[in-house]
Amino acid sequence: MGTWTQEELDRINAEGYFTVGATLPDGTTPKTVDIWSVPVGDRIFIRSYNGTQGKWYGPALKTGRGRISAGGVEKSVRFVPVAPDDEETNQAVDASYLEKYADSEYSVTMSTEPVRRNTLEVVPEE
Repeated sequence: MGTWTQEELDRINAEGYFTVGATLPDGTTPKTVDIWSVPVGDRIFIRSYNGTQGKWYGPALKTGRGRISAGGVEKSVRFVPVAPDDEETNQAVDASYLEKYADSEYSVTMSTEPVRRNTLEVVPEE
């Protein structure tokens, strides 16, 4: 798996929304959804507000693959689940949601259970 360049991170993290599409088992990526993304160092994370009911989240878990677009960056990516007991990572993601989206009442929801358990790291494919 690859890594994000600093330019990609800057461009993606400057945006309020992140377009994500999960690859289905048949290899297609038919539906995209605009969601929030947050940085933690040189990593990018997303969470599903609706958990497995989210149209993109179930396929993202199943195939672990998809495409993203934000700030002019378009990439094929891997979705890597963050373990619910990985407190260090989850707390950093919580803080990033609270900081980046502080002007929204939903920032608190995105940084607490049950949404918190739906955390995925977005890793670019090379």
